[in-house]
Amino acid sequence: MLIFNFVILLLSSSNMPRLLLFSLFIFLGYNAHAQTADAIIQKYTQYIGGQKLWKKIKTISANGEYDYGGVKFPFTTYSKAPNLYKFIVPFNGKYYAQAFEGKEGWRIDAFKGETSPTILTGKAARAMANEADVELENVFVRYKTKGHKVVLVGKDTIREKVCYEIGLTRKSGETEAYFFDVETYELVMKEAVSKNTELDGSLMNIYYTDYRLVDGIKIPFREEYKINDQPILTITVEKVLMNSAIADKEFQLIR
Repeated sequence: MLIFNFVILLLSSSNMPRLLLFSLFIFLGYNAHAQTADAIIQKYTQYIGGQKLWKKIKTISANGEYDYGGVKFPFTTYSKAPNLYKFIVPFNGKYYAQAFEGKEGWRIDAFKGETSPTILTGKAARAMANEADVELENVFVRYKTKGHKVVLVGKDTIREKVCYEIGLTRKSGETEAYFFDVETYELVMKEAVSKNTELDGSLMNIYYTDYRLVDGIKIPFREEYKINDQPILTITVEKVLMNSAIADKEFQLIR
């Protein structure tokens, strides 16, 4: 508001050509618009591939390595539009698996001696252990259509990068903070209450780096999870496949 008052004051002066002042006004107005939450989300969406390309993505599978404080495990994840998700962590003949099959979820932890799955419903069904969304499509792609709301909180510096802070309120009521590089619009960090019940509602910071293009979609191949700046988990992606055939039964629990 102060900027626009300043421009109006200049317009009333005869010391500067009105055309130049008008150009200044338009420039300032454009910059103000560029810093709205919606404009930032649009540029981030373009950065990760664009809405049209995301509509063409029907499945995503990935594998790589989880590092829990120096203890490393291989992992594989499967996603299928709109909201089928599964991940498996095998190690020394045992495994942990969790999935969401569209309406309910299930989990089995052979590391803890479990031999039969636990059925998950409600929020627990959608709460993946490593904070993953069960929806295949990025949360910000068509976010208004999905019923989510965003607000521009301001700017902050994350790992020496100046970032826009965007507050997201999901349709479910859950709130999260996202930090986007002001120059590239890549997502640098997400801050949210952990979905992992073992972490007792701790505030989790997730840092995203090593972005790579996979069939036109830009994906971070490294994620670091921290609580109170203490490392909890590092995920290193080794390979990602788009639109490979994945049957629905991959996500279903065999009863």
